[in-house]
Amino acid sequence: MEAPWFSRLFGRFQEPLGTKSAGEFLSLLRPKAKEIITNAELEGLLKKKRKLKIKLGVDPTGSELHLGHAMPLMFLRLFQRAGHEIHFIIGDFTARIGDPSGRTDKRSDLSEREIAKNMKSYERQIAPIINLKKIKIHKNSKWLAGMPLGEFLKVTASVSFGEVAQREDFRARVRAGSGVSLREANYSSLMAIDSLHLNPDIEVGGIDQLLNFMQTREIMSASGKKPEVILATPILEGTAGDGRKMSKSFHNYIALGAAPDDQFGLVMSIPDKLLLSYFISFGDIFEEEIHELDSYVGRAPFEAKKELGMLIVALLHGEKKAKKAREDFERKFSSRAYQKGDEVSVSLSLPAPLLDALLHAFGGKLSKSRIRALIRQRAVRRIGGGAPETLSDESASIADGDLIKAGKLNLFRFKKK
Repeated sequence: MEAPWFSRLFGRFQEPLGTKSAGEFLSLLRPKAKEIITNAELEGLLKKKRKLKIKLGVDPTGSELHLGHAMPLMFLRLFQRAGHEIHFIIGDFTARIGDPSGRTDKRSDLSEREIAKNMKSYERQIAPIINLKKIKIHKNSKWLAGMPLGEFLKVTASVSFGEVAQREDFRARVRAGSGVSLREANYSSLMAIDSLHLNPDIEVGGIDQLLNFMQTREIMSASGKKPEVILATPILEGTAGDGRKMSKSFHNYIALGAAPDDQFGLVMSIPDKLLLSYFISFGDIFEEEIHELDSYVGRAPFEAKKELGMLIVALLHGEKKAKKAREDFERKFSSRAYQKGDEVSVSLSLPAPLLDALLHAFGGKLSKSRIRALIRQRAVRRIGGGAPETLSDESASIADGDLIKAGKLNLFRFKKK
């Protein structure tokens, strides 16, 4: 099994990085960054050769994480392997407000029980990426819940109302009539208070947080502290390749907790144009290697996709399961050597129209429009008893015992309820 890039990149996953020069370490960081504020400040910190304090703040507003959420974690992983101090802020207080960045509406309030449940789920899902035993985990309710009003007002005194009011995400909501609460308008200040408390050298996060980061730097400066350096990742495009961000709402995501075969198969479904960006996001790629990798992806996109699938599965589940996921994929979808265990048994009232049967089989994982697209693309087949039969009519009848292949990954055996 040829996998030159997987072997190269997986071999780096466990390498300590403490001996890297500032230039070498920057060469690993910069490809993953959409924005660095500022590059000169970052380089200056790395050249000091001291242990840096790195911050990532996460509000546990949901229970399931996907690869898009993992992009800032890849920064933490690099810094951790270089021997720096990682501070992971669980926003149990700010989760009750919800980060308004990029939102078109207000978030619904979460109960303390929901937040605690999500926190446990988050820790379990990120454990394969960063060593939780070697990081410092904080809950921001520790300093925010009992903060005196006078202290809070002192922090917000340096924040311009005009600057907050000019945020495009806020203006869009006002134009749409949904409004912005004063609680949401103060979110950036609360995020800044986290940094005032911890005094980090560097904060990492998504580019959608940029306005919050900039306000945090301003508040730190006004409070007499050295502003933190910002490393912001791009927004990961979803598996559909339609330009929309990876999101559970769009059904275009790869969950961190999904099974290895599911993760590998979803990687195989992404358009070729996304391969390079995914490799950079989840592999340790030096700047000087990007041209070589881009050339390889262009020459052998299908093989590169398999290597990317292995890389992501190995990151989350280990090398053994990554290799098995590839072998299973090639057996099922390249050689068409299906085994009984590859099938998912689906019980419902039969006969049934194809569209209804697949909606039931996918159980909400694919929307009706996505399933219709599969049918239009002639990617749904009835298998068994001779040559596969392509099903291009969504009203085609599905009977008891039918084995249906939907897309590259899914084999459903329908049984009458």
